Amino acid sequence: MTDLKASPAAVWRSTATLLVAGSLLAGCVARPVMTGLPPSPNSRLYAYLIAHGMARGAVMTGQIGPEGLVRLVTLDKAAQQATVNALKLQSSSANRQADQALSNLLADLPQKTPPLPRSPAEQTQKNRLP
Repeated sequence: MTDLKASPAAVWRSTATLLVAGSLLAGCVARPVMTGLPPSPNSRLYAYLIAHGMARGAVMTGQIGPEGLVRLVTLDKAAQQATVNALKLQSSSANRQADQALSNLLADLPQKTPPLPRSPAEQTQKNRLP
C-alpha cells in the first residue's frame, strides 16, 4: 500500500499556487479605475441646447415644413422639461428620461443637409435681415 500523505512542501506549494491564481482571477473581475474627469452635471443641458439649435436650423432652412412643426415643438418641449428635471433631481432615472427625450428629438430631425446655393449672391441675399 502507498502512503497518501503529502509532504509539507507539496502542500505549501499547492496552497501558494492556489492563492496566486485566485488573486489573478480576482484582479480580472475587479472594476477598472476610471481615469479623467467625471461628466459634468450640466452635460445634458448642453446636449439639449445643441439639439434645440439643430431643430431651429432645420426649421429655418425649410427641412421641416408646417406639417412637421407641431411634432417637433412637442418633442422639443418634452426634451426641455426632461432636461430641467434631470438637472434638478440628479438621479439616474431622471437622467435616463432626459437621454430618451433628447434621442427622440434628434431622431425626428432630418438627416440630410440642404443643398448649397449656386451663387455667393444668393447666399448673401439669404443672410440679410428683413
